[in-house]
Amino acid sequence: MKPYLHSLSALLGALLSAASLAAPPAPQANSCRIQLGGGATVDYGKIKRSLLRAAEAAPLPAQQRSVTVSCEQPATLALRQSAVDGSVSSAAGGRLGLAGETGHGIGLASGKPLGAFALRWRRDAATIDGAPARLIVSSDGGATWRELESDTVISAADLIAWASGAQRRPASGRTLTAGVRIETAIAPTSTLYLGREVQLDGSISLSAVFP
Repeated sequence: MKPYLHSLSALLGALLSAASLAAPPAPQANSCRIQLGGGATVDYGKIKRSLLRAAEAAPLPAQQRSVTVSCEQPATLALRQSAVDGSVSSAAGGRLGLAGETGHGIGLASGKPLGAFALRWRRDAATIDGAPARLIVSSDGGATWRELESDTVISAADLIAWASGAQRRPASGRTLTAGVRIETAIAPTSTLYLGREVQLDGSISLSAVFP
């Protein structure tokens, strides 16, 4: 029988790492920076055993944050996200309602995926230079765009951008903000060997693309 864990140290190290800006033209890219409100690390502290489940994945409390892109000059841009750890627990990903490549791993315990996490973009919390805006998504490199109709998790193949008015294309601005929700779930403890304290470790990078 697999031992149940007594405690779980849950520091999602650098959940959103320092954002890299990689797209031409270089002078424009260097004039913008991406920040996560509340800092780039989400710390769940010690996870109580009572929050975990033997037969099904257990979600952790969602963390509400904001993403801000600040540019020295008005810029038209989109964001792309990528993650390092692809070791996703299918049970944890399913518990979060994730599909395909939208979930990211949070490390391993004795070779088994510890769970999954995702960055969910909120459709109702975007602004451009302080004015209400909309989030739009492209799955074809920016050739076409669609509205974000609900809070959404995007894949590494998607771009997400800000739009204003009735236009369905990226809009220009100096300060662009969006609300995000960081969602995490731990795999069923029956699938894990947790004889010692384990640290969760997952990360997402955001990079700016200038269409």
